[in-house]
Amino acid sequence: MLALRFYLILIWYYLIHARIYQESSEGNDNPDLKESIFREVTSPILATAKRHEGYQTLWQICYDISDTVLLRNLMHDSIGPHGGFSFYVFKQLISSGHYSKLLRLGEEFQEELANFLKDRSDLLWLHEICLNQFSTASETLHTCALLSSPGEDADLTSTRKSLSFVERRRLLYLSKIAATAGKDVDYEVKVAQIDADIRILNLQEEIVQHDPEYAQGKHASKLLPPSELIEMCMKRGRELSLKAFEVFAWTGSSFRSSNKGLLEACWTNAADQDDWVKLSQASVSEGWSDEVIQESLQGTVLFNASRLCYSSDAVVFDGTFEEVLPVRKEDVHARGLEAKCFSVEEVLMQHDAFPDAGKLMMTAVVMGKELSYAAPADEPVDMDS
Repeated sequence: MLALRFYLILIWYYLIHARIYQESSEGNDNPDLKESIFREVTSPILATAKRHEGYQTLWQICYDISDTVLLRNLMHDSIGPHGGFSFYVFKQLISSGHYSKLLRLGEEFQEELANFLKDRSDLLWLHEICLNQFSTASETLHTCALLSSPGEDADLTSTRKSLSFVERRRLLYLSKIAATAGKDVDYEVKVAQIDADIRILNLQEEIVQHDPEYAQGKHASKLLPPSELIEMCMKRGRELSLKAFEVFAWTGSSFRSSNKGLLEACWTNAADQDDWVKLSQASVSEGWSDEVIQESLQGTVLFNASRLCYSSDAVVFDGTFEEVLPVRKEDVHARGLEAKCFSVEEVLMQHDAFPDAGKLMMTAVVMGKELSYAAPADEPVDMDS
């Protein structure tokens, strides 16, 4: 019944509109006179549409006479349910792609547009930037960049699609810029988190290229959980075994603490990448010097994993690996962590090669911890890549 009422009001308007312009075309074609007659004749239609929430008719009248003042007045007056006439206008502007007009209206209808765009983070951040709400915009951009899908609000627009890695990275850089511009008390913490997410995004882009299903576009844009990325690394052998530790390094302390079993599996996998029994036998039979041992162990995955996680120059976001998995067994007891975790040494003790090559394996781990690790310098930021 309500839909029929809206339809009748709109039909009434269209009939009056057609009649006015037919008569004007047969007589004096004075634009000012035509508009004056139009406003006078449509006045009762306007009042009826306001009273019965005939938003389509209100929109059509404002559109036909290009009256933005009337449009804004109606948006203030016609509150109604579900955002009233304001929401209807916002929806029309988005559907027609008039985003600049939408943002200009947002300067006057700040709260209304913010509420309307609460499920549209891809547009909300622009509104917040226009209002100089940089810290809030940074949060919105950060959320938008990490969305797993465009969302279910298909009634607002039908053109949205999943973000590519390039688009996600661009949004993260914008979020970082906005956070720096906002300079909240904890903005440096926010920037560090954004940097960590950029690192993980870059790692995913690199890791999924080794997946056989990548060519079919399975992982072309969808964000994968860190745990899934780590498991993919462990399935790809030596080439990606170290990438698993990099993912752990950038996920944060809470993830490392809640995935200790997966971290231990990464160390077992790292030990699998080299023939430790063969290395141990060669070191004994050939009488390797300390220099030769060091040179030989630097090429092992265990050495490089230890250097990446435990060296003094290792770059780890939000905490350290020592808090979750210390290197030596005695480190666990010294820090009173017996009930909480194992050590790398205890993980390796369960490896098949440990009875024959345990000393050499631990030498590699300790050497990796004691040698500094030069993290690769950040490359210049290209906002289009």
